[in-house]
Amino acid sequence: MNPAYFIAHGAPTLAIENNPYTQLLQSVASRFPKPKAVLLFTAHWESPVQLIGAPEQFGMIYDFFGFPDDLYRIVYPAQGAPEVAEEARALLDEAGIPAKIDQSRGLDHGAWVVLRLLFPHADVPVATLSVNPALPPEKQYAIGRALAPLRRDALILGSGGTVHNLWSLDWSREQDGLPADWAQSFDDWLRDRIENWDTRALFRYKSEAPYAHMAVPRNEHFVPLLIAMGSADGDRAARRLCQYYQYGSLSLSCWEFGTSGM
Repeated sequence: MNPAYFIAHGAPTLAIENNPYTQLLQSVASRFPKPKAVLLFTAHWESPVQLIGAPEQFGMIYDFFGFPDDLYRIVYPAQGAPEVAEEARALLDEAGIPAKIDQSRGLDHGAWVVLRLLFPHADVPVATLSVNPALPPEKQYAIGRALAPLRRDALILGSGGTVHNLWSLDWSREQDGLPADWAQSFDDWLRDRIENWDTRALFRYKSEAPYAHMAVPRNEHFVPLLIAMGSADGDRAARRLCQYYQYGSLSLSCWEFGTSGM
């Protein structure tokens, strides 16, 4: 079984940065055999119905404004993974989770920034998956749990961010790597609950975690963590590989779930 991962994708500029976090992500793929495909849940694709992106060839979505021109010239030529996408749809259907195949959507930056760091040669087929922020945490977790059998050959990734509040960023602290106290308090609480696999508390993070209202003003970036974790429910082993901060409170964390590579 491959491990599953939650990876914070940060700002789009992560694609062209060199820091301790990007260096870690560039080494992650060495922790497991080359997968048959990647199934990536991206915080930047929201849908009330679970969608699974499986075009023959992915196009690019530059879903950001005002960034360096170099970012708009990046092309990540990922091939789709239609067979794995159909396996995922069937598993979700079996679990009572309606899902549909989408053959037209390209890769948003929540997907291609991460993929480019992990698999720079675009040599692993990809299926992207949407998130539904309206679902409660336990149902987010159940989506991942339903897809767990795919970890035999494929890699399940959740791309988002644990502390993701764009209104709280301190733009004078781009690369110092140091957190605001409140952001670290939230991430420390989260680390303890994840490592102890305390899903009861995790599912109640909004009321139990310190500064949850600041860390997660909207949950679309948080739920990929619960999904990735749910896909390793049979293992219940978790390890944080890296924690780094930009702008004081943009949390860049990489979590590995499952026993492989631990």
